[in-house]
Order: sequence, then C-alpha cells, then structure tokens
Amino acid sequence: MDKQTTWPAHYAAADVALIGRIGPWMEERGYTQAALARLARISASSLNQILKGSYATSPGKLLASVDSAMRHAEETKADVVAPVETSVFKLAHAACSMARRYRNFAVFTGYVGTGKTFAIKQYVASHPNTHLIEATPTMTPQSLVRLLARVVAGYDGKGSIDDKFRSVVTALRNTDSLLIVDEAETLTPHQLHTLRRLRDLANVGIVLCGTEHLSGLIKPLHGQFDQIRSRTGFWPETVRAINLEDAAALVQAGFGTEDVPEEVVQRLYQYCKGSARMLVEGLVAGIKEFRRGRPLDVKLVDAVAKQALCLQSLA
Repeated sequence: MDKQTTWPAHYAAADVALIGRIGPWMEERGYTQAALARLARISASSLNQILKGSYATSPGKLLASVDSAMRHAEETKADVVAPVETSVFKLAHAACSMARRYRNFAVFTGYVGTGKTFAIKQYVASHPNTHLIEATPTMTPQSLVRLLARVVAGYDGKGSIDDKFRSVVTALRNTDSLLIVDEAETLTPHQLHTLRRLRDLANVGIVLCGTEHLSGLIKPLHGQFDQIRSRTGFWPETVRAINLEDAAALVQAGFGTEDVPEEVVQRLYQYCKGSARMLVEGLVAGIKEFRRGRPLDVKLVDAVAKQALCLQSLA
C-alpha cells in the first residue's frame, strides 16, 4: 500500500488521504485489517481491496465507516467498549435526524437490550441543542412539565405549571432543537397530549423512544392518540434484535486489537439471542473478567456462559 502512487479515477482525493492514514493507524495500535474491518462493519476482503487500490467502485461510503470506527476507538478508554455504529445505532440516529429536520414526531421502538438508549445518548452527545429526558411510571403531567422546564429552559424555581410550560415553548420555539423522550411507553395520554401541544407551539421535533409496548399505545387506527400518529413522520418497525454483523462489531470493540475467531463470534451471538446488553455487559465482560490468560475460543465462551451467567450451555 505504501508504494501505491497511481490510484483509480473513482478514488477521490479524500479517499486516498484517508487510505494513507489507515495503514500507520493500524500499525501504531496493533490492529489487523480483519479486526478494523469487523469494527467498521465491512468485509475484510473489501477493506483489503480498497487499501490496495483494486476496489471496483467508489470506496467513499465504506471508508467513511472505517474512519468512524477509527475515531470511536480513539475516543474510548481501554476498559470501556467503543461505541459501534450498529444497525440499531443508525436507525436511532435516522429517527432523530428526521424529527429534527421536519419538526414532527418520530417513534423509535425496540425490544429490551437492543441498544436503544445507548444509541440516543450517543446522538445527544454529538448533536448540540438536543434535550433528553426519561419518562417514568410514576411521572405525572405536572412533573413532566417541571422536568422539561429544568432540562430545556433551566427553570427550576417557583411558578405555575403553565408558566413553566410556556418557558419551555419559548426556549424551543423555531430553533433547531430536538427533544427525545426515552422510556416513552410509560407515558400517559395526558402526558402525550402535553408533548403534542409542545411540538405544535414550539415547532420542534420530538422523538418518542421505548419498547415495543409504545407502538401498542399509539398505533390503533382510531382513538385518543390520532393527533400524535398524524404528526409522526418516521416510524420504523420495532427492532427485535441486533444482527450478526452488529454482534461481530460489538465483540471486536470489546476485545480491541485481538483477532476474534469467527466461531467465537457465532457462539456469542447464539448466547446473547440478539441482545446487545447481554453480549457486551454479560458475555464479553464476563470473558474479560474470568479469562485469566486462556485462549479466546468456544470452550471459554461456553464456560463463562454456564458458570458466570447461568446460561444453558450450547456445547
């Protein structure tokens, strides 16, 4: 790669510049092409062809994924799994972008453990003027308004609920702000009505994020939530599980520069059953804690799954 002087015409100057950084980056940090490709969620053969200048079409999109994976790896402490742009991550960011751009509602739902909250927190961290609140089963319409006033408008003093609601409207009105409500399946009809009025008066986007039960709350064709549904511009199907590519990227992020055998990834995916939380916080964390110098193989995965997590052995 270092001796390459003539690149195909479909390689943009920015592509060539990034390619020039990838090799030294991998060498300095001990990453193999296979490990970096898995982290970026692209095939190892595609990355190899790109770096050699033999990729048949524009490599820009795939290189953007590689660049993102490199940045995430740089920004992450050694004892924390690097953020990975999984399919759930990308869908959450699409929901947020659509709601912000078109100033309407977006509904993002997924099963427990698929990475919804992690994804929206990453969006909040990287996008200014984004406000995140978490609904709770004990929240009342009044406490919702107080929370919004405190988070959005910095209003934490005395005043009526109406005064506080209007302070939120004033702070948000006609700005590029976005409000995200996590655990939205716990919202009551009155609270949803409050959010609908806030969206109408402030002209900003709102993302409702929650479990599959959120869809059941507002999806009926006729009922009290028609006004929410008619203002929803993005509502993808409920995410039931992460896919194998997601799992492979998360596993690679968890083990850093180490080459992870494909059979280990497959076994971990079987155990986690599509749950990113079980994969990262249970299986990967358990292996790193109890490994004690053992090779990373299927036997180790089976042992940790059974002895540390009380999972039914697949051996």
